[in-house]
Amino acid sequence: MFTWNDLASGCRATYRIGLLAVITLVLLRISIGWHFLYEGVWKLARPEFTSEPFLLEAKGPFAPIFYAMVPDVDGRIRLKLDPNGAKHGGRPAVSGDAYLEAWKAFRDRAERYYGFSADQAKQADALLAQYESALRQYLAENAEAIRGYFVSLEHFQMRLKDRSNRAYHEKERIWKQQQQLRAEVRQWLTDLDNLGRDFQAALLDILTPEQRAKGRLRGPLHTAEALPFSLPFVTTRMELINFAVSWGLTAIGLCLIAGLFTRLAALGGAAFLIFVLMVQPPWPTIYPPAPEVVGHALIVDKNFVELIGLLVLAACGAGQWAGLDYIFYQGLGKPVLVKLGWIKPGEPLAQAA
Repeated sequence: MFTWNDLASGCRATYRIGLLAVITLVLLRISIGWHFLYEGVWKLARPEFTSEPFLLEAKGPFAPIFYAMVPDVDGRIRLKLDPNGAKHGGRPAVSGDAYLEAWKAFRDRAERYYGFSADQAKQADALLAQYESALRQYLAENAEAIRGYFVSLEHFQMRLKDRSNRAYHEKERIWKQQQQLRAEVRQWLTDLDNLGRDFQAALLDILTPEQRAKGRLRGPLHTAEALPFSLPFVTTRMELINFAVSWGLTAIGLCLIAGLFTRLAALGGAAFLIFVLMVQPPWPTIYPPAPEVVGHALIVDKNFVELIGLLVLAACGAGQWAGLDYIFYQGLGKPVLVKLGWIKPGEPLAQAA
């Protein structure tokens, strides 16, 4: 008769794999590790790299999550309509407060950091007034078009909320309208962001050689991208995302290649690929479909296959074969497990794993 002891004994059964399986698992670990490592190093080697275009190409039901990661994607903060401000033709003016507040904060930080002289402080104030005037002039010249953009944006948001028609053709029209609106607002936001960069550069031009030796001060161009806390290596929300992606991919790749903390690295890589799949789900009802140049996929694509490969590596602990995990296990992990009574002193490595 089958008993609970038989079930427990079966659960503790040891499954062994051959040398060829071990070699292929090690090759799988190193191959995926190299893929992640190169992706991370490629991004680190390019200061201009940003995750923004990838996030803005998100589609499907999870797209709003990734759009929210991009600071002020629709320009609602940077081009905020101010009904209490100056009027033009009885219509609300476009406020540039998001830029002005960031510029004033940068000017104050620069004065404290570099120790402006009285003459430099006057020059900084004059520059701030000059660029504030340029900002207000630009917004006044484009106010009518910006107000029209916000009217179109409101109509688009209402269309998104209306789920009575979700035919494929309607999805196509919604996507194209969204891209058109973002292209329209991008021209103003790019101009204003460049104006902010020019202000920061002009402010740093008044420094003496001794002050420049302290390093180049950086700051957000507008309040929408400012971090709620101070960090020494990034100054904006998008820079923080870029930092996490670049160094995260690099660390995962190095750990997989070296076989160090393999389970944790594999699970981290799998989590990253889950996010990638959420951004670009290979589902037949999603618009726009993936370009034909990347191949054809239905639910299962290349990212999904690599995800499964990482889960296999995490399940089998492949870092204990030709990896540093073996050394860490024998020197640190195994004595602790023996002391806790979880394994026997003479239990083989494969059986304990």
